[in-house]
Amino acid sequence: MKKARSRSRRLKKTTMAGMALLLLLGTFVTWGTASAEPQTSPGEASAGEVAVLAECAAVPWSTGSAYSSGAEVSHAGKLWRAKWWTTGEEPGTTGQWGVWEDKGPCGPGEGDGGGSAPPEVSSDAIACSTTSCLQSALKNVVPGKRIVLAPGIYAGSFSSTVKGTAQQPVVIESQDPANPAIISGYSTGSGYSLRVQGDYWIIRNLKFTNAQKGILLDNSNYSRITNVEVYNIGYEAVHFRDGTSYSTIENSRIHNTGKTGAGFGEGVYVGSAEGASYNQNTHYNTIRNVTFGPNITAEHIDIKERSIGTLVENCTFHGEGISGANYADSFIDVKGNNAIIRNNAAYQNGNSVIVDAFQLHEIVPGWGINNTFTGNTVYLSDPAVYVIGAYNNTSATASQNTRSPAGNMYKGNVTVQ
Repeated sequence: MKKARSRSRRLKKTTMAGMALLLLLGTFVTWGTASAEPQTSPGEASAGEVAVLAECAAVPWSTGSAYSSGAEVSHAGKLWRAKWWTTGEEPGTTGQWGVWEDKGPCGPGEGDGGGSAPPEVSSDAIACSTTSCLQSALKNVVPGKRIVLAPGIYAGSFSSTVKGTAQQPVVIESQDPANPAIISGYSTGSGYSLRVQGDYWIIRNLKFTNAQKGILLDNSNYSRITNVEVYNIGYEAVHFRDGTSYSTIENSRIHNTGKTGAGFGEGVYVGSAEGASYNQNTHYNTIRNVTFGPNITAEHIDIKERSIGTLVENCTFHGEGISGANYADSFIDVKGNNAIIRNNAAYQNGNSVIVDAFQLHEIVPGWGINNTFTGNTVYLSDPAVYVIGAYNNTSATASQNTRSPAGNMYKGNVTVQ
């Protein structure tokens, strides 16, 4: 999850002769814009700039998310407000009388990777450069505030129960995206790097390492993880757990998991196994544009029973390191319903442990069904490996999937369209 907010460079006082020349030319010079802005005193933001700061905090619209009346999202360079409950209706397509109200231009979204200067630490932020400051900030941050971390290593098992809102999410990010802060646990044998138990968080431009679990979202709805790297983790790297729904991880990299338990070293784990004490209803979460591997020892993505509508798209999977421990022999294992797996690329990398690129299993009757696989490209050196293996009473539809070189495609109840 890289960007910095731009600022128009203010005009300095000019000499009378210089001003006369400007007036003669009929031109007002500003930095990066064709029209002049009113002067503001040092450190004072114009009204337009304040609006951009607020607008850019809005969570980006997601096709699988549900939004209640008053929810605000960013999409296509604009801020949009929902007039009533909606899901699946794209802002900008519903018309003047539709559900989405156009609230005007919104600044660039987070994590554009542009290599620009670090964001300014402004009045909407808690700036930290020490572990104790981060621990305090996670307890005391309020909706609409950013926790901004200076470059360095922050060692501990960090957590927060603060809840953001659609209009005012809580943000934790690096001050310098080009030199991300590292949030480190104490060891790969215990704890977590960061645990969030609140809705509407944005976690961006950070590294997470050296813990049993990397990022743990518990009952954290509408949260967004973007431009992060998670690595050297004892068990799973990222876990959407305990009812976490409508949340996203995107534009990120996950590698080197399962350091203390190969069979538990998933890249992204959605939900909980049957019999666990957590709320298993983890619905409509998104995994987008994430690079997995090498050396993820379990499945790259494990979608558990009772999870609905998980979206996995535009991801890349590198099979080197999948261990076979605890039946880990595929890139994705789907045990939930109505998952959409599309436009991903997977590479076997000579790993003979891999049996199928994508698998479906029935752990609970009625689950593992109605899943869709489309537009995926898999590079499987062993022709005996299947693209999709649907086991027990599971079901899937498949379209426009390709494998190279030629070999087995589908096994079990897979309907090809």
